[in-house]
Amino acid sequence: KKSKKNTWPPNAKYQLRDFVRFRHRGELHFGFIHEASLDNDGNVIYNIQMGGECPTFIYNYKEEHIVGTINN
Repeated sequence: KKSKKNTWPPNAKYQLRDFVRFRHRGELHFGFIHEASLDNDGNVIYNIQMGGECPTFIYNYKEEHIVGTINN
């Protein structure tokens, strides 16, 4: 069985495990970038993980809607 190679889009602004702020359902939330890909229009979209022990995922979130990263 071949392993699936996960290729990160070269024009992606955020990288794997970046801690970001974003708006979801009218509120500001925090989460980690989990996966990135391109949509049909060539825009970068992300899957974002919210929470830790019992995480929730936000799928196909557009890059332009992310507010920014949290600096440690």
